Amino acid sequence: MLKEPIDQKQGAMGRPVLRLLRDYAWRYRSSYITGAVFLWITNYLAVSIPGQIGHAIDALRAEQPLGRYVAAIAVMGVAVIVVRSLSRVLIFNPGRHLEYNLRRDLFAHLMRLQPSFYATQKRGDIVSRASNDITWVRTLVGFGGLQVVNVTLAVALTGWKMVSLSPRLTLMVLLPIVLCTGLVQWGIRRLFYLARRSQEQLGEISEHVLGSLQGMAAIQGFVAEEAFVERFEERNLDWFRTGMRLALIRSIALPLLVLSGGIAMFALIAIGGPMVLGGALTVGELAAFTALLTVFLPPLRSMGWMMSVIQRGRAALERIFELIDAPIERPEGAVGVVLESGQGPGIELCDLHFAYPDEVDREVLTGLNATIPAGGVVGLFGRTGSGKSTLLRLLVRLYNPPAGTILVDGVDLVALDLETWRRRMAVVPQRPFLFSDAIAANVGLEETPDEAQIQSAVEMAALGSDLESLPDGLETVVGERGIMLSGGQRQRVALARGLYRGGDLLILDDVLSAVDHQTEAQLVETVADLARRPEAPTVLISSHRLSALRRCDTVLVLDGGRLVDSGPHAELIQRSGIYRDTWLVQSQRAAAEEEVAS
Repeated sequence: MLKEPIDQKQGAMGRPVLRLLRDYAWRYRSSYITGAVFLWITNYLAVSIPGQIGHAIDALRAEQPLGRYVAAIAVMGVAVIVVRSLSRVLIFNPGRHLEYNLRRDLFAHLMRLQPSFYATQKRGDIVSRASNDITWVRTLVGFGGLQVVNVTLAVALTGWKMVSLSPRLTLMVLLPIVLCTGLVQWGIRRLFYLARRSQEQLGEISEHVLGSLQGMAAIQGFVAEEAFVERFEERNLDWFRTGMRLALIRSIALPLLVLSGGIAMFALIAIGGPMVLGGALTVGELAAFTALLTVFLPPLRSMGWMMSVIQRGRAALERIFELIDAPIERPEGAVGVVLESGQGPGIELCDLHFAYPDEVDREVLTGLNATIPAGGVVGLFGRTGSGKSTLLRLLVRLYNPPAGTILVDGVDLVALDLETWRRRMAVVPQRPFLFSDAIAANVGLEETPDEAQIQSAVEMAALGSDLESLPDGLETVVGERGIMLSGGQRQRVALARGLYRGGDLLILDDVLSAVDHQTEAQLVETVADLARRPEAPTVLISSHRLSALRRCDTVLVLDGGRLVDSGPHAELIQRSGIYRDTWLVQSQRAAAEEEVAS
């Protein structure tokens, strides 16, 4: 998992923030600096107005004109509104750009991570990090950043003005505020832990909801709704309890700060009043001091919410950078080997052993040795769990094989540049994934697909007659995961996608299992036609149905992860083994079906 113990993390809590500032916020430094300047002007004007109020009161007591003081207060008030608005625009707007850039980089990195990473992660937690956590980061750099600068300037400027009026009164007034602020610090560390835990629990809720929606048919089919609601309730209750603990800490911190403000105001009256009577302060100066304290208290009261935002934002930032820093399996390094394209590659398996990362003690493939000739049509056959799909995943490099065990045109597969290698191939997986979009969009998978090529690929995949029965033809929306289509139609849409893409290596992973025998024969002939082209691709066909392998140049027979036989279909059905046994069973079944149909 990506998580580390919280106590190990706390020593480096500032690093993600510094990284955010360096990699994302620095490019907007002029906007932030200008916004900070406007914040300084805002706070300077705010602490200057009480001084003008004090002068006006003293002038009133001395029966002097008040016009210039009233005008100055009015002008300063309007200026505060203008510069405060400008400071918010200049600080908040870059936060939107930062959110966009961070979300873009995170998604781009997720696209490069291999299935071995996703096998150990919860999808709901990833979704939560990419949505909720990034929103908290925007709040951190926007509202949180503004408040940090604003509170710092307000405290500094207000304190300076107070000291200029009376150092002694300033010390007595600010003493209870400093003491209560110190008491609040105990909750900050706990707040960080709870904020991170709350976001992790929200990810667990997202994972449960996603899984439940995807498996809704199974849940309702087995009348398991109540069980899934109870599991949701458990996760939701845990998140609720954590949220209540967060609220409790904030509810303690905020009243302490507010209480300190009330004590400070009492101290001002109790100490400042006698000072006025003794002549150490004028009435106007006391009024100015009171106004300054009034300016000082609102930022102080916002510290509780500000601390919550900062802690949640820092926790979210750590979780986001954990994803961005997840290592990408690229054994070829930054620069891999790029082979010449335009013709089918020759592939050689050299004592290939492989076990999945989450089950390293159980080998799925054991000692495979075989040669797949360039431009050949090679079949893969074996019972369920024999390793056929695993071998195809290794060829595609969804998982990386051990070095030196798969050679492509004499070059180690793991030394090839991954993107360039994948561009040379078209893969039709065993369980095709269709997006909730039109058939044409699912075939093309491009912003501006070639309509003529899509039509050609659809015809080659034997979908032409099916399109006539669909309401909108190629523009028919297939629904979530292609739910509006039959299993055979989904497979043929995926096959059309592979044929549309083309390439030097065509991999078909049991894509004919849901089609009838007539359609199967048509598709097998289509694949055979590809092999007769001058620049024929290398074709790999994995299938449980041996009728789909009859046109292959050779068939590799796997059993328990081992290569137990190989040769053309005609030879394999003549010698004893699992291939011949399966052929006899399937032939008898096909004959029985034809007899029933007749």
